[in-house]
Amino acid sequence: MVDCPVNQRQMTYTQAGVTMSSQPGSSNPSNITSVVEMFGFINSAQSNGWAEVRMPILPRHCRSATPRSGVQGGVIVALADHAFVNASSTVVQPGQSTTTTELKVNFIATAVEGHLIATCRLIHYGRRLHVGDIEITDGNGKLIAKGLGSNMVIEQRWP
Repeated sequence: MVDCPVNQRQMTYTQAGVTMSSQPGSSNPSNITSVVEMFGFINSAQSNGWAEVRMPILPRHCRSATPRSGVQGGVIVALADHAFVNASSTVVQPGQSTTTTELKVNFIATAVEGHLIATCRLIHYGRRLHVGDIEITDGNGKLIAKGLGSNMVIEQRWP
C-alpha cells in the first residue's frame, strides 16, 4: 500500500531506474529526460489503434500530503494523454506524428494506492484526425476516469 506521505522531510522514489526526491525546494534531477520518466509511465502494450499504459501510484502523484488524498487530476489527464498518443502512434505513416488538440476527462472515483492503467482505443483514425476513447482504471479494474480526445496528424517537414 502506498499512501501519500505525511510530514516527511525527504523521500526518494525509484521507478524504471530514475530516482526523484521529494525534498522541499529540490528540483527534478537532471537525469530525467521526459514526462514519461517523471511520472513513471510504463508502456505495457499497444497494437493497431490501441494502447495500454500503466503508472504506479507514488506519493508524488497525490493531491496533498494527507494520507489517502488520491492521485491529482492532472496526473490522470497526463496518463490518459500518453495512452492516446501511443494508440495514435500505431497507425501513423512514416514521417507523420500527432499532437493532442482536445482532451476531455471525467473523473469518476479516487485512486489512492496500487497502480493506474490507461487504455485507449481509437474510434476514428483518418488522414488528418484521430479520435480516442480512453479509460483509466485501478489495478482492481475499478473505473477511475473516462476520457475522449482528438489528435491532429502532422506531416513532418524537413528543411
